[in-house]
Amino acid sequence: MVGKPPLADARGSKNREASGILSAMADFSLVIVAGGSGSRMQSDRKKAFIELADEPLLLHTARAFQDVSDIGDRVIVLPKAELADLTGEEASFELTKLGINSHPLLHQLKDVGVTRLVVGGPRRQDSVLNGLWATSDKLEFVLVHDAARPFVTGEDLASLMDTTRRTGAAILAHPVRDTLKRVEFDKNVSETVTRAGLWSAQTPQAFRRKDLLKAFETQNKKDVTDDAEIYALNGGKCAVVLGGAMNFKITTPEDLEVAEALLALKSARSGDIRPASAIFRKLPGGATIFDVDPGRG
Repeated sequence: MVGKPPLADARGSKNREASGILSAMADFSLVIVAGGSGSRMQSDRKKAFIELADEPLLLHTARAFQDVSDIGDRVIVLPKAELADLTGEEASFELTKLGINSHPLLHQLKDVGVTRLVVGGPRRQDSVLNGLWATSDKLEFVLVHDAARPFVTGEDLASLMDTTRRTGAAILAHPVRDTLKRVEFDKNVSETVTRAGLWSAQTPQAFRRKDLLKAFETQNKKDVTDDAEIYALNGGKCAVVLGGAMNFKITTPEDLEVAEALLALKSARSGDIRPASAIFRKLPGGATIFDVDPGRG
């Protein structure tokens, strides 16, 4: 996406500042990119709207940032069809404008701090750029996060933001632990690749907003795999902050099973001792086995 869309003009930042949404303590914006197709999930729904423990994955991810006071502006980038279905708009929607009859998911997202929804683009990097344009220029830094990573922790976010304030750019990442093999097209191993110095990049990835915008606006014609790559193409360097192994990306049905198991474990730690099947597995009509009267039938 080369041209700046109408949704990204300066009025967005001024309106949010005037309405008092931006906290005096905050110095970060958040962009959550929710454009995954869900094809590897073997689903006809967009990945961010696949249900995890009876709630859309997107809501779980937005909730992970709910209590981070350093974030004053939370933007979610959605595919055009999903944005239109939820809001009736084609470019952007301010959650301050919710009516009583708005979609329930919009109210849930507003309750966890989301301020704005904007339309994505044909590539992930186009969607990120739209999200960046929609964030406030009054906040110095920005976090860019994938909607498919709902388990990022507050501790990791605090470390990432502190490092970004010192260095200007930082990413969460985790050292590669498995032995790596280079495999040819015939599915035969051609060599073993040393994993020394190799890390798996995670999100959020965090930057000084003006520097990341400059990188995107200068280098966006090139296809990249993440925000740190396009930042590096423009001469930037990113620090690495150790991220937790649980901050994995939900991509396959097996990942979804692991995610539900993690949520069940969290529920148990908070005092809910029901088995995961009772918490999450729904009976016809939407009830769990604990909602059924044992004296009937």
